[in-house]
Amino acid sequence: MNKKHIKDFEEVFHSFQKFNIDKISCLFIANDLGKIGLYPGKTKKDLLDKIYSSLIKINNNLTIVVPTANLNLINSDKVFDLNNTPSFKMGAFSEYIRKIEGSKRSNHPFWSLTAKGPLAEKIVNKVSDHGYDENSAFGNLFKIKDSYFLSIGEHPRFMLSIIHHFENMFKVPYRFTKSFKVNYLKNDKIKIEFYKLDVLKDEYREKKRSFNKKIFENFEKYNKLLECNLGKGKLYYFNLKDFYLATQKLFEDDINSWWK
Repeated sequence: MNKKHIKDFEEVFHSFQKFNIDKISCLFIANDLGKIGLYPGKTKKDLLDKIYSSLIKINNNLTIVVPTANLNLINSDKVFDLNNTPSFKMGAFSEYIRKIEGSKRSNHPFWSLTAKGPLAEKIVNKVSDHGYDENSAFGNLFKIKDSYFLSIGEHPRFMLSIIHHFENMFKVPYRFTKSFKVNYLKNDKIKIEFYKLDVLKDEYREKKRSFNKKIFENFEKYNKLLECNLGKGKLYYFNLKDFYLATQKLFEDDINSWWK
């Protein structure tokens, strides 16, 4: 049975040491810290500081990438400010990285990524107006060598925003590209702009989803999904290139793998 809390803050550092983070260049992190729990007497900010400092202590040249999406802005009159609009339901660590000095956020009001580290500009700069295509921040992420995925607190199949890039690549039959209007604050002026996403077709909206079950079953047939306990939850860690190749083959064989 997992512990109810982190027994010692050094447990965070030692858990990360179980992976090869010291040898990689880029780490995409999805998080649900509620599944981890806190060390008694410490705050969530303390835990966020410890996660970040532990990763940088292990690898000072690491580029950390987090999702900072704002799907709540779709069909709303809210204003998007690239530097100040908080992400929506992307987890506390995503917001921590977004606000940290030196971080860079990709220019897409609905589906941005934020990166901190030597490769940040390569990932988030000069992205297209489509949230998922080859020239999006997701597309750039998969072009980086030695990139890994770290899921904090929840199994990655429930936190797999990167899968939308594959759906776009393979032009899945259940989605179509749609442009959405947004109020965008630039140079102290609000401008109306349009950005693209792939969305579900109406006839698929009520269909039951599998939350990437088949996709991860396929991945784990041929590759290793590493995991370890942390607090009352777990950490999960895998190679993004391995995932890319395995999922590419799966989509070539079964275009509807996301549903099954």
